[in-house]
Amino acid sequence: MLDKIFTVGLDLLAVVTPISIAATNLIFFPLAALWLFGAGWTWPRWPPVWGWPEKVFLVYVGVSFLSAFMGLDVRHSLREIMNKDFYILIAIVLVALVRTRAQNARLLKLFMAAGLVSAVWGLVQYAIGVNIVDKSDPYFFHLPAVLAHWPRRALNLLAMINGRVIGTRGHPLAYAECLLFNWAFAICFLLSARGRQCIPWILYIVLTGAALLVSQSRGPWIAAGIILGVAILTSSSRRAWPLVGIGLVFLLVFAAVPTLRVRAASILDLSHHSNKERMHMWRAGWQLWTSHPLLGIGPGNVKEVSVQYQNADERVWGPWGHLHSIYVNFLAERGALGLLSFLLFIGALCRELVQAMRKSAGDAWASDVYQAALLGVMGFLIGGLTEASYNTAVVIMTFYFVIGLALALARHEKVSLV
Repeated sequence: MLDKIFTVGLDLLAVVTPISIAATNLIFFPLAALWLFGAGWTWPRWPPVWGWPEKVFLVYVGVSFLSAFMGLDVRHSLREIMNKDFYILIAIVLVALVRTRAQNARLLKLFMAAGLVSAVWGLVQYAIGVNIVDKSDPYFFHLPAVLAHWPRRALNLLAMINGRVIGTRGHPLAYAECLLFNWAFAICFLLSARGRQCIPWILYIVLTGAALLVSQSRGPWIAAGIILGVAILTSSSRRAWPLVGIGLVFLLVFAAVPTLRVRAASILDLSHHSNKERMHMWRAGWQLWTSHPLLGIGPGNVKEVSVQYQNADERVWGPWGHLHSIYVNFLAERGALGLLSFLLFIGALCRELVQAMRKSAGDAWASDVYQAALLGVMGFLIGGLTEASYNTAVVIMTFYFVIGLALALARHEKVSLV
């Protein structure tokens, strides 16, 4: 009975993670509660497996709690820790429950299929052209006449926000940052594909890349380009040449489409309004960090104090909830110890995946999984330079799902060959 529940639950989780945060929560937390609170029945069969990443993460959590109690608003910080840091439970549960190679492969196939649906849905939004200010705002930048009498809920599903597609997410950045994981896996699977197996992966990469383009999310653009470049440079496979061709096609699209060209050019434009605000946020973050260098002002407390650093135009939109950078945000809220312990966790995670990849020489599929997970982590960290990805629940949940599958494969290596 428990076998069936866990199998179906994990399959559903793999399907909904790239599509819906609400459905992900509805499926994962009952599944985790059954495994955790039914430990007397579940742990003898599916015990937790603790590696160095989890142990280092406990240090990071300890620093975060210390930061909370030494910070500006203890209750708010404790809620922030529970809402963000404990999403690592996704990886812990996956490592415990996913014990065979066949199950791991099935979950990854479902995840990739759902990611393709998400990418295509974004392209459908772009093709239809409904363009709104916000899902709660009555104003439309553009509404095709044929859809004028459709219910607003239906239009919201089809709509772009400010000309940027959001797929099934609430924001174009969250949409693009989640697609980066599918992008990384598709690239790695193409590199080891044989014959006609290459064609579906080339199509997958093109569709996912096109969805990333029309999200107009600059940080994920940079991350996607670096993931592609690193995969090409570190590969000896002949399948790297199609990737070079795909990269050149995307560059030509940037050059040919004025909207994308202007958006790309704005990356280095310090006078651009969003760049100016980011620079202002980072200066504010520096000031907050220097005033509380070791433990910061407490997790989640940027919103409590940011008003005093904003100018009149920025205050119109309310306090900053974060500082548009993982690293600046960690320094401001959790101090140098918080950022250092988080980076040590990432280092321990990457070390385990690199070791697993080296041991998997000759096993192309396993090697692809480890390499793609590493590229996904790299994309997450690169995007985090200008976006507070760690503060976005849907992104961090996708991150831990991907990492959980890779760690499960590594830690159940002997079982996984069955």
